[in-house]
Amino acid sequence: MNHKLLGTLVLGVLFTLTSCNDVEKGYENVTFYTFEGDELIRPTNYRTWVYVGAPVTPNELNNGLAPFPEIHSVYIDPVSYEHYKATGEFRDGTILMKELISVGAKTATSGNGYFMGEFQGLEATIKDKTRFPDEPGNWAYFSFTNHDEPNLKDRGVAFKTNQCNLCHDQTAADDFVFTQFYPVLRAAKGVGADVVPENSSQRGDGPFSMMHMSEDPMDEIWQAGAPTPEGLNLDLPVDKEALFSFLSDKKYEAFKAKEKGRHPSAGPHTKLGLPVRVYMNEAIVNSLEANNSEHPMGSAIVKEMFDANNNLSGWAVMVKTQEISDEGNGWFWYEVTSAENSNALQAIGNGVIGCTSCHMIGSKDMVKTVYPFQN
Repeated sequence: MNHKLLGTLVLGVLFTLTSCNDVEKGYENVTFYTFEGDELIRPTNYRTWVYVGAPVTPNELNNGLAPFPEIHSVYIDPVSYEHYKATGEFRDGTILMKELISVGAKTATSGNGYFMGEFQGLEATIKDKTRFPDEPGNWAYFSFTNHDEPNLKDRGVAFKTNQCNLCHDQTAADDFVFTQFYPVLRAAKGVGADVVPENSSQRGDGPFSMMHMSEDPMDEIWQAGAPTPEGLNLDLPVDKEALFSFLSDKKYEAFKAKEKGRHPSAGPHTKLGLPVRVYMNEAIVNSLEANNSEHPMGSAIVKEMFDANNNLSGWAVMVKTQEISDEGNGWFWYEVTSAENSNALQAIGNGVIGCTSCHMIGSKDMVKTVYPFQN
């Protein structure tokens, strides 16, 4: 087939698939989504887009409490994929769809694993600076999952900023997108418009690490978002130097409960997989045992963090400083990445957005640690 004719046919298909169908806008400006007011109309035909990957965080690997236990099949619209190849950036107008699929069989003739079950839900994320000028990165997140019946919703409204954006800002490798988990995108980033990445013979590790923190650890999302009350009588101090002294002297070892030993970190505290160990005071232990939905003021958790040689390398702390959680503003958050230098801070203060945005997910009143302890 003539290459010029083939290119014309491909562009024609792309325009047909858009929900906008405004050819006069030009190829680069085509969008694959439609809004009515603040509601996103559920996109269609996304399974014909570029397939990005299918991560899964099963319950078995998350103490039975995975916040997202489904397999997530992720797609990006074809125009944005081509733009990402050409420029290495997600264009204004990018949309990614995430189809939620249950974990089905766990055994097959090939061996044990996690195999796809049934379709369960559908979500979308859109980068649009005109519609979302005040959202971090101009990204907004939507869900069409209907928990009351099997059919998807026809429309969706954007989640609040603290429900999605801020966690993506904290841990996603490239412009709020978790490209560290998607080799299809890593291989495509900025390779050139005329390059077809999958045709390359090159294989191996991608350029992104599994997790990352902000280059400036004390940028806005790691600073206090609410005032810390004064004159508190708690099991540990919330003054910077006094708290570091408390931790250095390991006074938290007197807390009511502690994990039996160190275990690999499953979160952003220290590098993923390095050792951590958690301690809980009496207030939080009693509240967890009572299965309270709101933990009392004075609840405190300390997490020791270790380096690859099992040397103590810092602490992460959360302490409730008022009775009402107030979306995390009622908790004091602290993380220091040195056992010798009190100024090696990653976070300090009440309502630290970088902390609350992730602790809101899959937790009860901000506490993500499973109790009774699993080790």
